[in-house]
Amino acid sequence: MSSKTEQSSSSSDTKSASASKTVTKMKSNNVRWAIRGIAGELWHNVFIRQIRRARSFLGTRKQKRVGLPRKNETAVVTGATGGIGSKMAHELAFRGYDVIIAARNAELGQKLVLDIQRQLENSNSTTEGATPKPTISFMEYHADRHLSALDLASNLTVLNESSPVTCLINNAGIMGKSEQLSMRVNLLGPVTLTLALLPMLMKNCNKESSVVKIINVSSSAHLRATGVFDQENLSSSSKSLMNIFPDTPDEDLSTYAKSKLALLQFSTLLRHTLLPKNKGLQVLDAHPGLVWTPLLRTHIGDKATNTLKKTGLAGLIYKSPTEGSQALLAALDHPAGTSEEQLYFVNGQPGGYASPESRDLQQSQQLLDRLIAPELEGIVQLP
Repeated sequence: MSSKTEQSSSSSDTKSASASKTVTKMKSNNVRWAIRGIAGELWHNVFIRQIRRARSFLGTRKQKRVGLPRKNETAVVTGATGGIGSKMAHELAFRGYDVIIAARNAELGQKLVLDIQRQLENSNSTTEGATPKPTISFMEYHADRHLSALDLASNLTVLNESSPVTCLINNAGIMGKSEQLSMRVNLLGPVTLTLALLPMLMKNCNKESSVVKIINVSSSAHLRATGVFDQENLSSSSKSLMNIFPDTPDEDLSTYAKSKLALLQFSTLLRHTLLPKNKGLQVLDAHPGLVWTPLLRTHIGDKATNTLKKTGLAGLIYKSPTEGSQALLAALDHPAGTSEEQLYFVNGQPGGYASPESRDLQQSQQLLDRLIAPELEGIVQLP
């Protein structure tokens, strides 16, 4: 009897120690996120950005002008009907790309198409007469549905014959919804679409010295997570570990953090497996920063939103979507050339701090083996 009691006590102590270790690690990760993520973003937004705004105000603003499409190339932006995505769609159009706005809401998508087309018509490029205008189109895309990604990929394959797809920006994402939905939208959505398009993208980058860019939009929130799975998860006999994410609200955004870490690890997998064989392919990661977007406002609620707006803190602490898009544009403008090293763009330049876990090959392979492959086997070709 005494022996059983001691074993039970030992087991309880082990579980207690394990739980304590997990809590300590989470606190440590929150400290890392606060110091290496939030603090740096606040410093940039409150001080550095204000200096740049002053310089821009004192300088002469140039009107946008449409450039010729580079060989009639197409850029695809997911989640582009609001916030950063819509600003990227505008910017890509003014750079001469044919733009595909891939999103759920057809009404908002068509409205954005008309808005960009109107701005293109009103731009000063009309004075040059023969400058061809980019084509702006909407295609319905639901990041939480595999078939939607396959349908979009099929439509893009047809379009690719006349205007090759050379830029894919995986921007669609959610925050604060159910844990499982967060993983499906923020991870499996971009993974499915990217893998469905990969054969075409690789063909495009290997002809006529073309450069193809895959840009995955991440977040400093990934610094909160040291892994997508813990050891107990990995010891599970379940084929897919998607079941560890319940259909309950992600109230503390811990699953959001894991989903953004997982997307960075997917980028690591792509660079490691594809880049040595495809010289014109770049897989880049970008973090827009603290940005005043519809996604953020929906998550914090009307009361906090109104308070931040009334006090002027919204404009002080947060970037505008246009400013947030600078990280993605920096990735787009990065010189051609492939590298298996991670390039993480923050505040309009590479070299932002991404966690060691985000480029950990062992963790990235575990993500592929225990979640991506079981969920997508038979749907897309796996790397």
